Amino acid sequence: MKQAPAHRHFSISPSSIALALTITIAFLVTMHSLIMMCWYTRACGIAMLPIDRAGHLFDLNREMNIPTWFSIVQLFATACTLAVAAWVQRLKSLPSVAWWGLAAMFFYMSLDEATDMHGLWRAEGYVIPGTSHPFFSWIIPAAFVVGIVGVIYVRWLVALPRRTAVLFFIAGTVFVTGALLFEGIGAFLADETFFNASYLFASTIEETLELAGILIMIYAILDYLQTQGVKFALAPEPAN
Repeated sequence: MKQAPAHRHFSISPSSIALALTITIAFLVTMHSLIMMCWYTRACGIAMLPIDRAGHLFDLNREMNIPTWFSIVQLFATACTLAVAAWVQRLKSLPSVAWWGLAAMFFYMSLDEATDMHGLWRAEGYVIPGTSHPFFSWIIPAAFVVGIVGVIYVRWLVALPRRTAVLFFIAGTVFVTGALLFEGIGAFLADETFFNASYLFASTIEETLELAGILIMIYAILDYLQTQGVKFALAPEPAN
């Protein structure tokens, strides 16, 4: 008799996903930093020609390139994992509305990253005092929205398992520090070219913190799901 082929099971741990995302983010930030240095100093020799032609593909400050695509995917993956967590809560007859709400927020954030919808939040012609461009005026309404969401979710966060609550808090703090605080700092440092050294430094930190915050959030959700008995794998476990 022929033996049935061996069944291979490849489980995917939260830490392995976090490691893969960390390596990807480190690569993107390193490429961006090297390209910015070459553009700013014009001192990269023969490498300047390919950098001038294709460097925009790794510019964290631009849209429609590789970092933007990665950010969209990362945010959408976060929305999907939150939806899975919400569904697990519902299957266990536990409250799931807050999880669905977070899933919707991250889905909007992925859509915003792809379409620059937060540009609609800018007040026409309004410039934040001390800055030189109306581009940054969206920060003010965004800060109010973040504050409202924080007030709504604080009791839910406290009720979560301690490890999950701490990870969620760290993820949110890291992301908001980048998306609002360093975006605001960049607004005061930027000149009319958006290419002075201080602005480039602040904007690089901003984008790095945003990517890192989402990474921590994905890990936190997957880690929580694991405690709820949910495992992610490339193939189902063989039946006993």
